[in-house]
Amino acid sequence: MNNTFLEKKADVIIIGGGPVGLVTALKLTLSGISVIVIEISDKPYAEPRASTFHPPTLDLLDQLGISSKLIENGRKSKKWQFSFFNSENKVVFDLGILSNDTNHPYRLQCEQINLIKIASTILLKKNSESISYNTRAITISENTQSVSVKAMKGEENITFSGKWLVGADGANSMARKHLNVKFEGKTYPSSSVSINTTFPFHDYINNLYGVNYFWSEDWSFSMFRTKSFWRVGYSPQKNLSDKEALNDKNIQDRLSKIVQIENRFGIQSAVIYRIHKRIVKSFRKGRVILAGDSAHLNSPSGGFGMNGGIHDAFNLCDKLIRIFNGSSDSLLDLYSRQRKYAAVSDIQETSDQNYKKHREKNHKKRLEALNELKKIKENKEEYLKYLRKTSLISSLKDASRIK
Repeated sequence: MNNTFLEKKADVIIIGGGPVGLVTALKLTLSGISVIVIEISDKPYAEPRASTFHPPTLDLLDQLGISSKLIENGRKSKKWQFSFFNSENKVVFDLGILSNDTNHPYRLQCEQINLIKIASTILLKKNSESISYNTRAITISENTQSVSVKAMKGEENITFSGKWLVGADGANSMARKHLNVKFEGKTYPSSSVSINTTFPFHDYINNLYGVNYFWSEDWSFSMFRTKSFWRVGYSPQKNLSDKEALNDKNIQDRLSKIVQIENRFGIQSAVIYRIHKRIVKSFRKGRVILAGDSAHLNSPSGGFGMNGGIHDAFNLCDKLIRIFNGSSDSLLDLYSRQRKYAAVSDIQETSDQNYKKHREKNHKKRLEALNELKKIKENKEEYLKYLRKTSLISSLKDASRIK
């Protein structure tokens, strides 16, 4: 092993080069605060999970000059539906009525890798040393003035030092484990399969929108249309192993329940993952701050995970910028209170309701749930309130009021 020891310094060290880490890094960099992002993969990388950008997230990303580039790489979905498959019994929601609340009254369906590529490109142009790829964080140490991360880049030993450390390193966060805080909550009984396919479902199924939640006779599934793919999500049949659930025959059989074709469906990617509802007691301890999945996890139903993490990043950056300009670091405790409130009261609660509603198998209860959504749509105030809630507009506003 090479015993070379290097030391690199920046104002803020960020572990994790996913959407949350890179948005944090770019926001701080554009504000004149130096950053280094420690990323374990050797290039911009993202699993094919998140693909929904909600209106207020796009409003925030406008500040970084990113939204317009995402829109070029994505597909706007102004309407979305909850429906009994192959039935006229449905409710369709129109985000266009949010035009007074946002500059982006639609969902943007765009794979998160696009955000990662765009943000990392801008960041590296600003400072070619701001991302350290192929680097594994090993240990964290801190004192009253600074925090350090010992890491390995290939076979090189590197110490990264800064005033603050942001853990944006996901569900298995090394930063959270360093803090030795409990990640309290639960794991849902059903996992989730996510398929990206090039098959043009829109040519075969009438009245498809960019975002669709379907109940069918013996299962439920979601369909999201990005610029390049249809993404189909569903819970695998019980008693199947992950390997069996991702078996090509099983995937082809599942998709054939949506549309029957003579040939095989072209599969671009297929992943399966556990679904969790977890949160830490505090998002901040000493000089280490957690954001995104390292601090809170939720069901993907509704597309809140990445969006909530990006909202964490902007809230945190606003606080850090004020601290570097002379404010008290107690602002980081306010960040924790505000974003924990958002995670529990809005993101986890709503995604949990979505999870249960979409996986309901009892026909009578499905009808009751759909009729409740229809009643909401019939009442103008309730309709507006519902769309603000499910697009996270009210989440941002409610969290900002927490003191």
